[in-house]
Amino acid sequence: MLKNIIPQKLLKQIRPYYHGAVSLYANYYYGNPSEKIRVIGITGTKGKSSTVYMLYQLLKSQGLKVGLSSSIYFSDGKELVKNDSRNSMPGKFVLHKLISEAVKNKCQVFIVEVTSEGLVQNRHLGIHFDMAGILNLYPEHLDSHGGFNNYKKAKGILFKSLHKSKNKVIKGVSVEKLAFFNQDDNYFKFYYKIGDYKKFRIGEKSDDFRTKILKSDQNGLQFEFGYKEKIYIVKSKFIGEFNIINLSMCLAIGINLELDIENLVENIPKLKEIPGRMNIVHSEPTIIVDYAHIPVSLEKVYQTLNQVKSKGSKVISVLGSCGGGRDVWKRSEMGEIAGKMTDYTIITDEDPFDEDPMSIIEQVFKGVLKSDKIEDKTAFKILSRKDAFKKALALAKRQDIIIITGKGSENSIVRANGKKEHWNDTKEMQKLLS
Repeated sequence: MLKNIIPQKLLKQIRPYYHGAVSLYANYYYGNPSEKIRVIGITGTKGKSSTVYMLYQLLKSQGLKVGLSSSIYFSDGKELVKNDSRNSMPGKFVLHKLISEAVKNKCQVFIVEVTSEGLVQNRHLGIHFDMAGILNLYPEHLDSHGGFNNYKKAKGILFKSLHKSKNKVIKGVSVEKLAFFNQDDNYFKFYYKIGDYKKFRIGEKSDDFRTKILKSDQNGLQFEFGYKEKIYIVKSKFIGEFNIINLSMCLAIGINLELDIENLVENIPKLKEIPGRMNIVHSEPTIIVDYAHIPVSLEKVYQTLNQVKSKGSKVISVLGSCGGGRDVWKRSEMGEIAGKMTDYTIITDEDPFDEDPMSIIEQVFKGVLKSDKIEDKTAFKILSRKDAFKKALALAKRQDIIIITGKGSENSIVRANGKKEHWNDTKEMQKLLS
């Protein structure tokens, strides 16, 4: 492998040229597939995978043939398959091939989960976007990008790409370029000013698509969605207020694909859960698996559970942090959030890569001890993820909540030299329960 031969610093400089060249050649090889289909790109720090899968389901409910590429699933318009590559925005011909197959299968739309690393590595080259949306921006991948400002700019590449994308005519119809923005996000203005195309704002104070929370509990969400002069009541079984922007983005895109808004709203309650995103895998005690792997996501998850838990119930958190030098800054912070917002905190192994897993656990645990937790009484360091699950079950009473974060629907733990150990949080917990 190249990373074993070329120094990391030089490899980082080479990657954009390598992936860019491969992407352009793949586009040529497959006959410019993105010019023959509507392509929608969704980015943001959190909620990308959820929104892409929600949108995929919603458009299919309206009779459209849809392809997609996300960290959870791939689809060529015929078959939906699990993405086990652990690459949210794949290069090396994979993405262009998927779009090509979707065109052959007569899909009208292809949805892409767009990542910051995919953009800076030029994996998007040759893809002509028609719609782009950004959900939010929070600190993540800071080591990889060399700081928050670079990370922020990386997300903006999607909108520059939209600006440069070809104006398409598909089956004799001109396709307008559109962009969608979360107006309530702190960095809304930065992205809103990029590029020349039609722009829409989504949020509580938006004049385009207005949102207002009505109810959020363990049964799901209810919120207002305002469009033009009408207000629609949207009901969803997804847990957490953070899903309002995800669902609203889907509705806004659907409306601009000239789909009936009332049919769209009616189908929101029918959407299937997103694997690894606030999945309830057991009741009594309630056991939830979620992908949250950055401080702000973790905080939102714990906040939601503290709001919906029954009186007298406790929240038991199981978490870790990834290795390989990835976002070292967040380790102690995540531990502190878990310590302050949950009743029992268990720090365990996640994806250590080439680092010592116990060293990572110690760094996260330092944050836990900044709260009022007491080691071996209300806070625990357990190297084995399976043993951590056992401890959580031992601590839990019927009315309690166990929240397992960091891996979501992933099917492996990555260890030294890229070696993958088969693991799935939901399946492993179900084995223990049975």
